[in-house]
Amino acid sequence: MTRATRSDPEGSGGMARNTLRKVFGVGPIGVAISVMLLLAALAIDRALGHPRITDHSSLIKIIGAILVSIGLILYLWAVYTLRGWWLENRLCTSGPFRWFRHPVYAAWITFILAGVALYLNSWVLLIWVVSLHPVWHWLVIGEEKMMVEHFGDEYRRYAERTGRFIPRLFSVRRAGKRSHQRTASQK
Repeated sequence: MTRATRSDPEGSGGMARNTLRKVFGVGPIGVAISVMLLLAALAIDRALGHPRITDHSSLIKIIGAILVSIGLILYLWAVYTLRGWWLENRLCTSGPFRWFRHPVYAAWITFILAGVALYLNSWVLLIWVVSLHPVWHWLVIGEEKMMVEHFGDEYRRYAERTGRFIPRLFSVRRAGKRSHQRTASQK
């Protein structure tokens, strides 16, 4: 049994939990929920007789394969980028983290799983993928609170300019300020 100290109020067990949380985040819980929802979606898909998105499956398979490829590239890029920053205990804002706060999760729920649903030409699986977004948005709130506690205003500013799972290519707030500045300068 480990004893808590002032420098380690939770004992070394708390440190191990924090390390696991830092490595895996909400991933294991999110995967479990996603798999449960997938099983329900597959049962519904089977009961409905696999309603297709389109009868022209070759085009939809190509689009699905492209999304899966993009997702795999994003996933590998995010893991590669994050590895160095994680070891230095700094906020990662480069690579895919420039546009996404959670590119590893985004790779799966925005690209790979959507691509699989399209490749399989299934309305039910596509609805399943769309339903995953609010679930994962809810799940990462705790992760983001932890990031604010650790990085403070640096993370808040980062969150304002990046999307969670869909890239924010421009900041609405910044765009609004620019248009307001132009209007003021034109007067």
